[in-house]
Amino acid sequence: MRLLGPASEEEMIAVFLRGELDSGRYGKKLRTLLARDRRTEDLLRRPDLGDVEANAYRRRLLEEHRAYERRDGLFGGFPQQVEWFRAALERDEVLDILYIDWDWWLELSGGTRRPRDAARRILEDEGADATAAEHEPLAAALQTTPPPPELIAVTTTARTPLVLVEGHARLTAYALFPDYLPAKLEILLGVSDEMPRWCQF
Repeated sequence: MRLLGPASEEEMIAVFLRGELDSGRYGKKLRTLLARDRRTEDLLRRPDLGDVEANAYRRRLLEEHRAYERRDGLFGGFPQQVEWFRAALERDEVLDILYIDWDWWLELSGGTRRPRDAARRILEDEGADATAAEHEPLAAALQTTPPPPELIAVTTTARTPLVLVEGHARLTAYALFPDYLPAKLEILLGVSDEMPRWCQF
């Protein structure tokens, strides 16, 4: 893993929301909130990180959508102070990122939180309510322009383990179809020695 340079919390928020906009589970809610506020999807798909008002709106949106500011739900116990970076990971490092400690991802991976185990169980049809075919377009999108949103992961200064914050379906797809992965994949990485307090770590 190589750190490429610093990133901002505003960038992480923008990438998180862009990823959830395309989610079958969360996208509808986000589009409803955008429509209510008379905002377009461009605010999430093509964010201008130099626009202070737009950054503030996205932060409010993530708070309403996922209780980010309150540090509740998915973000329960998430540190207030996190250093954000862009990082380049090799294929094996990408597939070593752990899922969050969430029932669905525990079930899918057989309790290990490892994407490779989830992929094996899906391919062997071990009771997982997921198919390889539905995931392949997510992996193939790595070769499109623009590419899909970056995965967002977090860790401590020891840089192990890496735990995913956003991008679980995409990471599962990459484990199912690793040939689509480039030699190095750029992600957003949050670092804090308080990260073990996060409820999903």
